[in-house]
Amino acid sequence: MDALLLGLLALLGLAARTFQVRHRLAAWECLWRFRSGPFSVELRRHAGLARLGHDSLEYPQPREFRVISLRLAGIPLWSQQAIVSLPAEADARIGAVAAGEFDQLFDRHFRLDWTHRPMRIAVRAH
Repeated sequence: MDALLLGLLALLGLAARTFQVRHRLAAWECLWRFRSGPFSVELRRHAGLARLGHDSLEYPQPREFRVISLRLAGIPLWSQQAIVSLPAEADARIGAVAAGEFDQLFDRHFRLDWTHRPMRIAVRAH
């Protein structure tokens, strides 16, 4: 009986986490998504005025948020977030900032063209 209750609590926690992640990222723009069987990897973005917890600035600053996540049958297993501060001129048009406009500020695996780069295969000479 205890194992059943423990399993039920684990499933409830997993369902709550799935709902929370989906609800938080639902309005974010999907930049790319790969699917292979039950696994999927996707990159989402959101640009807005935000003040981070460790900010010393008085007013919210224009920032772009991107998150890459790995899911198994829709259940999030892993995610990583990147935040970039945008130039001050992006403040007035924060809702209209294009995804590729500040793409170069992000690390390689958070960029739009990351999935389109040719793979290099090393060939050994015997």
